[in-house]
Amino acid sequence: MTVYLSRIIFNAVRSASTRCLSVPELFLPQIGFHSRKSVFICLPCTAQCRNYSSGGVQSTVALDSPSIPLKKKILYKKVSLDDLTNKDGHYLSMAYVTANSYDLKGLKEALVQQKLYEPATLQAQEVGDVVIANAVYSVGSEPREIIFFREGAVVFWNCTELEASNVLELVRKYEEDSYPRDVIAKEREVMTYSYNPNAKKCYLQESGFVLVPEKDNLLEKFAFSHAMAQSARLGAWEARLEALAAAVRKHTRLVSAAQIPHDDVVSKLGELFSLRHQLNVESDLLDTPDFYWEQEELERIYSSTVAYFTIPRRTRVLNERLAHCVELLELLSQWASDRHHVRLEWMIIALILVEVCFELLHFFERSITSGEKNYNRQRAVHTSFEEKMLQELFIIDT
Repeated sequence: MTVYLSRIIFNAVRSASTRCLSVPELFLPQIGFHSRKSVFICLPCTAQCRNYSSGGVQSTVALDSPSIPLKKKILYKKVSLDDLTNKDGHYLSMAYVTANSYDLKGLKEALVQQKLYEPATLQAQEVGDVVIANAVYSVGSEPREIIFFREGAVVFWNCTELEASNVLELVRKYEEDSYPRDVIAKEREVMTYSYNPNAKKCYLQESGFVLVPEKDNLLEKFAFSHAMAQSARLGAWEARLEALAAAVRKHTRLVSAAQIPHDDVVSKLGELFSLRHQLNVESDLLDTPDFYWEQEELERIYSSTVAYFTIPRRTRVLNERLAHCVELLELLSQWASDRHHVRLEWMIIALILVEVCFELLHFFERSITSGEKNYNRQRAVHTSFEEKMLQELFIIDT
């Protein structure tokens, strides 16, 4: 009965589908692949679409249709100061990462003592890991601001390279675990910002930020700066991983020569674990910081800037490379440990052989000594026997 009902339903569906298909559409796969076609199969309750194409490329109907709005994705490309055009109304913002962390308390006191900068607050909102300094002496109508992050990053707004280098020299005294100067210069992030009179809120455009004029944009600048600092920190960690990967490559080349020092492998493995801890535990690269949870507009600015710098993808790639290097170093460490164990086993075998040789020498020595004693004992016995015989013969003769 079940088979009979299933056959009835199958015939009904097949007859309904054949009525919905025209003759050219039925033979579409056999005619040729001249262009993309869409064949709609009409079923009683569902609609399916089958796409046929010559190269397996996805349909571009949405790209060809002018009625469908498309959002243009802003692509990130690290730029230098030479690439940026010097337009009127465009100002410079630069982000540097110089160390793992700063002593913000001592740095703030040093800035106040210089009397060139005065500390500021984020609209009465205290952020414990940030120090904001405003320049006392203005150059032009646009103010100069510097934002220091405890994580070892500093962002300059409307500052020249000379002023930035002078501040970096001052910051060097309050750095912990400083980075090499070539890494600092290479991983610098440079952007421009301008004011749009028609803008109602701040947003990101290609290679620049757009701010609202006649408004205190300090919170927005902080969000932009935070994302730039995160990108610069990630770049410094990428450079550090490149150096560690070069060392790992050097160790892998020494495998054939069997000259890998186990202590160096363990040291590099510890550096990789430290870098992974900084990336996944100590930083906010894997999630949005708590400060933006109650600030929807700032979270939008921060998230868009983070997406522009491709921080999530770079973080994922860096984690994958770290995992690969850690796995390789663990294999090398295991290989070096096994090689060390084999060497110890051969040393033990050699010591056992030496001990066996000494025991054999002692055995031969004891055997020779015992042989001489037996010979002397037997000789003494024969001598005493001969003396007795001679005495007996002498008695018999007499």
